[in-house]
Amino acid sequence: MYKIQSAADEAGRDFWVKSTVFSHQWWILVALLVIPYIAWWKIVDRKRFFEITTYGLLVVLLTGLLDAIGVETDAWDYKYDLIPLLDVFIVYDVAVLPVSYMLVYQYFRDWWSFAIAHIVVSFLFAFVAEPLLVWLDIYQPISWKHIYSVPGYFFIAVFLRGVMALLTKKNLKV
Repeated sequence: MYKIQSAADEAGRDFWVKSTVFSHQWWILVALLVIPYIAWWKIVDRKRFFEITTYGLLVVLLTGLLDAIGVETDAWDYKYDLIPLLDVFIVYDVAVLPVSYMLVYQYFRDWWSFAIAHIVVSFLFAFVAEPLLVWLDIYQPISWKHIYSVPGYFFIAVFLRGVMALLTKKNLKV
């Protein structure tokens, strides 16, 4: 089993070196990693920096875990990776989703507006961003349908907001 996995890993790294690095898809991934954080840095509420960043780091942890589960169970795959060392979509898990979620967390402070904003964000990611990534040949759903992502995106946001409320001992009223 180890030999098969090792051969697959080596083939993946060879593909990355020969076909991925410096391709237009790779440059899109670089932009998706850098641009969100540049924008976020300019608009983040410095008074709540630690709280917002903590929320973002929790998003990174949970999305990375769920992404790894999805790849491992063959629900989806990624043809292009920023780096060939991980099977997850590092750019989405570390930049695009956390920055988007941190902005909603920053600007929608009560539970109701936060939930409504994340319903919109969930549909945008599922029905705009995901199909765009498919079209760019970066993301490949295997047994996954875009509609399945909507509750997942929403759950991540609401669950982690609840965690943050407990961590910061804020009022959990809906």
